[in-house]
Amino acid sequence: MTPEAEVWPNILNEIQRRVRQQQFETWFRSVKLRACSPETLTLSVPNSFHHHWLERRYLETIRGAALAVLGTTPRVELVVEEGPEARAAAPQPLPPSPTESSQRAHYPRDWAARLNSNYRFSNFVVGPSNALAHAAALAIAENPGSAYNPLFLHGGVGLGKTHLIQAITHRLLDSRADLKILYIPCESFMNHFIASVQNGERGEFREVYRGLDALLLDDIHFLSRGTREATQEEFFHTFNALYNAGKQIVLSSDCAPREMTRLEERLVSRFKWGLVARLDPPSYETRVAILRKKAEMRGRRFPDEALQFIAENIDTNIRDLEGAVNKVIAYAALTNKPIDLELLQHALRDVLERVATSVTMDDIIRVVTAEYRVKLAELQSKRRSQSIALPRQVAMYLARSLTRHSLEEIGGYFGGRDHSTVMHACDKIASLMEKDPSMAATIEHLTNRIRAR
Repeated sequence: MTPEAEVWPNILNEIQRRVRQQQFETWFRSVKLRACSPETLTLSVPNSFHHHWLERRYLETIRGAALAVLGTTPRVELVVEEGPEARAAAPQPLPPSPTESSQRAHYPRDWAARLNSNYRFSNFVVGPSNALAHAAALAIAENPGSAYNPLFLHGGVGLGKTHLIQAITHRLLDSRADLKILYIPCESFMNHFIASVQNGERGEFREVYRGLDALLLDDIHFLSRGTREATQEEFFHTFNALYNAGKQIVLSSDCAPREMTRLEERLVSRFKWGLVARLDPPSYETRVAILRKKAEMRGRRFPDEALQFIAENIDTNIRDLEGAVNKVIAYAALTNKPIDLELLQHALRDVLERVATSVTMDDIIRVVTAEYRVKLAELQSKRRSQSIALPRQVAMYLARSLTRHSLEEIGGYFGGRDHSTVMHACDKIASLMEKDPSMAATIEHLTNRIRAR
């Protein structure tokens, strides 16, 4: 593989760190590299709808990922490769199903092919921060429906929840061909339910989901965003049907069940029936092991001092560690230099600048108050005017994203507000970022300023 050809997988890995898994699978998995230079990145896409959507929603994401890998911001060119018929067709990002009856409900049948082939137990590095979650996942993969039911995995972004839930799915697919298994992001579950209502296919929907032997649902916290009473009601009955039949349920979330205040209490209580396992940021020793494993998976061997250097300077999550490995490999390939401490310092200079100091609440407050021209006392006050509420919500979102403070701690800092208020603020900003590119750009700008401090 040429150095240029190695660049695109690294950019894809960087993109995967910046978007949700469902978005990555829908919009980036089928994108191919056509040509690459420091000035221009030419990508082929399957149809004109895909071209339009990437250009409108994700161009800055691609540029940012390219900057992280290449050290430059190339011009991105999107080229449609298929013929007129394919260009007219929009992608179908609806969830998959392993059953024949699902065809009537417009499921793609290749859902298992969308699993990440690297997300297996053999590639999962176990440490004190994730030992309980790993042991429970392994027990379920060996004996579904009998060990822990449901299994609820939770923790911050990039700590291995999706890896574990897909590892269970891989093991079940490999060893239990007799079972009806479905791994699906929660967003896809919701999209399919809405489509089944619109198309008059609720019967088919229930036949598919309630006939499963194992349902593995990623990012269940999406069920609490917005007004989705009908979807929550449907999932409640789906959960009950599977649980009462002794079928395995595995759920993952960015937050613990008790923090999901916008979900119906009867759902939250059911999430606690089995085992709730938390994944925490990895320890130094685990980070070194993770880095060694990631390098080996890429066919490279890092010197011990290189692994230790990265582990000492990056302590956030596994995705950041993997991103550092990919960036170092790409930099070494492009410069044709050996991997040593000097190369690491050049390849990771932007990362090292970001983590030179830990982000504190004071850092966030200084940047947000300066950006919106408000005072800390106003953010901590009971005022709800838009001029105060928006910067307060932005600050809460940034605190949740950039610090390790709990929802309760963040709420206490902003005038003694409870954790549900913080969760609502985070959901509100996340929703605005999806709908309004200017808000996404503002959050990225503020994040960079905070980390630069």
